[in-house]
Amino acid sequence: MTKILYLGLYLLLLGDCICDYPDWDTKWQMLCPGLYPRAFTSYTPRGNLSSGIYTTQHHLSTMKHCVAACCTKTECNVALMHNGTCYHVQCENSKKCIPLYRKDLANETPPSMVLVKPVEEDEMWSDLLDQINVDTGGFLMDGTEGDHILFGGSNGISCITQTNCLEHEVCVKSVLSEDKSDIGVCQCSTGYKRNMAGICTLVEEIELGVTPQGKPQSIKDSSTSMKPPVKRLLVSAVSKEVRLPENEVTLSAYTVPAEQENEHYNYAWSLLSQPDGHTGIMTDQNRMTVKLSNLSEGLYAFKVTVNGPNAYGEAYANVSVLPPKRINQPPIAIISPASQVVKLPNTGAVLDGSSSKDDDRVISYHWELQRGPIGYHPNLVDTPTLQLDNLIPGNYTFKLTVEDSNHITNSTSANITVLKVTDYPPSANADQDIIIYLPQNTLTLNGNLSTDDHGIASWEWTKSPSDQNKAVDMQNTRTPYLQLSNLEEGMYTFVLKVTDDSEQSSTAEVHVFVKPPTNKPPKADAGDDITIALPETKTVLDGRKSKDDIKIVSYHWEQLSGPSNVEFSAVNESVTNITKLTKGDYEFKLTVIDDNGNKDSDIVTVKVTQNKNAAPKANAGGDQVVVTPISALIINGSQSTDDLRISEWTWSRDPSSLAIGTIVQNSDKSPILMLTDIVPGRYVFRLKVTDEQGLSSEDTVSVIVKPDPQLLNLVELTLNIGANMLTVSQKNSLVVKLQMLLRDEASIVVRNLRAEPHTGRAVLIFYVDKKGGKVTMHGPEVVKRLKEKLRQDSGLLQLSVANIDTAVCQNNCSRHGVCDQETRLCMCEAFWMQNLIQKYFGNGESNCEWSILYVIIALLSLVVCWVGLIWGLVCLCQRICTGKRRSLRTKKKPPRYSLLQPEPEDDSSTFSTHKMVLSESDTDSDDVLFEHRKTKNSSQVRNGKSRNGFIKVGSRVKT
Repeated sequence: MTKILYLGLYLLLLGDCICDYPDWDTKWQMLCPGLYPRAFTSYTPRGNLSSGIYTTQHHLSTMKHCVAACCTKTECNVALMHNGTCYHVQCENSKKCIPLYRKDLANETPPSMVLVKPVEEDEMWSDLLDQINVDTGGFLMDGTEGDHILFGGSNGISCITQTNCLEHEVCVKSVLSEDKSDIGVCQCSTGYKRNMAGICTLVEEIELGVTPQGKPQSIKDSSTSMKPPVKRLLVSAVSKEVRLPENEVTLSAYTVPAEQENEHYNYAWSLLSQPDGHTGIMTDQNRMTVKLSNLSEGLYAFKVTVNGPNAYGEAYANVSVLPPKRINQPPIAIISPASQVVKLPNTGAVLDGSSSKDDDRVISYHWELQRGPIGYHPNLVDTPTLQLDNLIPGNYTFKLTVEDSNHITNSTSANITVLKVTDYPPSANADQDIIIYLPQNTLTLNGNLSTDDHGIASWEWTKSPSDQNKAVDMQNTRTPYLQLSNLEEGMYTFVLKVTDDSEQSSTAEVHVFVKPPTNKPPKADAGDDITIALPETKTVLDGRKSKDDIKIVSYHWEQLSGPSNVEFSAVNESVTNITKLTKGDYEFKLTVIDDNGNKDSDIVTVKVTQNKNAAPKANAGGDQVVVTPISALIINGSQSTDDLRISEWTWSRDPSSLAIGTIVQNSDKSPILMLTDIVPGRYVFRLKVTDEQGLSSEDTVSVIVKPDPQLLNLVELTLNIGANMLTVSQKNSLVVKLQMLLRDEASIVVRNLRAEPHTGRAVLIFYVDKKGGKVTMHGPEVVKRLKEKLRQDSGLLQLSVANIDTAVCQNNCSRHGVCDQETRLCMCEAFWMQNLIQKYFGNGESNCEWSILYVIIALLSLVVCWVGLIWGLVCLCQRICTGKRRSLRTKKKPPRYSLLQPEPEDDSSTFSTHKMVLSESDTDSDDVLFEHRKTKNSSQVRNGKSRNGFIKVGSRVKT
């Protein structure tokens, strides 16, 4: 029973019901009704300090706050309170964090621990419970005394209202607690006490020893036919939150007590509420865990009921589906109108910035006056629409800055020009000439169409001097409307003079023709109805049968209806040709007017039928030749014709055509083909047109794109400034300074201004004309001149220059390689390499000047020379060292020689009897050879004397 109770209680504490809501102390009972988590007293994790990582939380002093903080951390598994200090334990595994009863700490301030969540979500806790040492008392020494309730002051179930409590229970809220939340405790009613099963039972039954099933323990159960009472299952369902585009989630129900081997619970999940227009699929709704998929944004509420053998429980859970996270886009500031002109005396204007857009909303508008005439002090209000007044002549520039909900801003400007008052002379307008027919002899002339910029001050009507003798009565001659009466047959000319406040005047004439009594109105005749058959698409309308007793002065044709708009050869002639007819019925109206202004109309019908369909005729527009650079190639096939209508246009690329080129916006299905990314070469396209009856025709067009004649003269100037920061004034100033550097009446022709793909720097592409555009400077020459100028002074252009080079790499690589257009480096042929001396110590230009064979020979020769030089130096050093060693030896005194006296008995001696002494300076070596004449007798030493007259004594030689 202890193990089952702990297992169910632990599953309750494992649930995300706490951890999903940091403010669980106020929402616990609403989210998980019927649950009351318990803290195990006098227990510590089974592995003690080896259970995992302990983190001290000094700022948390109560178990309730210690558990709440642990729930918000993904790495916290157990909340432990000991001696008033909170510890969060990150368990190494769930087994080491199982509560272990500590008898040695029971009498002191006992520790309390709460199992918040396991390490392994799928671990079978019942297996771990079987490993608990039950000899120490298990988890709980008895049913109720070994634990205390976290929420509230006494044992009970947390509640908010009475409906959260069971039968015989009341929801009691403490008014003395420091916690001012609405959470109370379900306590037993008067006369009831909570038994081992957690159910409030009469005190008498507990004293009599009634079991949780309601049967006395000491009395045998004789009422076996009575139905046992239904137990209340404590059920917990975990609320979840998911954010789109993720739309799948699972809900699990946990029960206390849990299922046993010999019993089985029945689960039933039901949907209580859902968002409007919801979608969703529920799977496994009769299992412990239900799967929800295809969810839409909003809140889903679910109820789960659990039935078992004489047991019942239920719980509620919510699934909140949040909208996808929005990626903020910067706002777009828009002022309407962007430019306007105000003429005095009007001194007001309106700038409307309410059209500014943002993907969420614009939260603020800010107006600034960037430029305006001196003396104007505006009162700018930060509203979407800016009302301006009291403007004075001059030019104004107003700046609008908008800010979105993410505090990203964007700005734009609007210009207002206020013009001074200019007084222009009036313009008189006496209206058109008029024809009347007797007996009508009255008429009103209208001069109200006369205009002036400030208003007309006076009108004056007079007769022309040539008509002074003609009778007529004139009234209201000082008003815009002149009334004439008693007119006679003939022509009158009247003059209108208008004058403004500045005494400026203007005159206009109007002629009045008075005719004799009028004739009869004309009779219009548009001719008989016409029927034609395709492929005929034109016909003739004849109104010459129209009649008048005098003369018809005007004919006018117009189309009233028809399946298409036709073309008239002439609309003001009695006979006209109409073309571009197609199948269907048309109505045309003829209006005739005689010389008295009388008119009449007649209608003629033209019916176009189709007896036989003719194939359309494709016209691809004819061959053409274009010269790069061009932004797009346009081929017009709209001149293709059909007797009725072309229903389908198809452009295809001929196999012999260049493959490069991008078709713009499916224009290959329209009459006009547009192609971008054009390169020099020949493009061949085939146009196929098909009518509504399926007949088709084809035509081929060839377009030859010639290369840019200035390609080799184009120069690319790369600036150390982003393309998004370069203004028009900076660009124009740069062009002028380049022309000054080149001199020679050079004219810079800017071909393009683009952004470098990888760095975003601005790149100006241009070529240089001389002598009025008759001569173009070579690109390499321009590059050389500019580099020399900038090498002397890099600040001449004021803008930092990153690189100057020709648009096309023109390095011939010493005629032993090709230049890579992207890197501007030479790719040498086999057995050739770059001249490193010129590359790194010369002009730095890539080349292929060195033959690898010659380089190898030179290197080998250099190695041999170096080896010989080193060998010679070694030998020289050895000789020098040897000489020094000899000089350091102790010098021996040279032997001294003296002449020996000849013996008296030796008559054969040929030497003189006098002594000859050799000094030390006479010889420098012990190895001195003396030449002597040989005697007849052999050279033998007799009695210490030599036969040849020499003897060496010590270091001396005596003769």
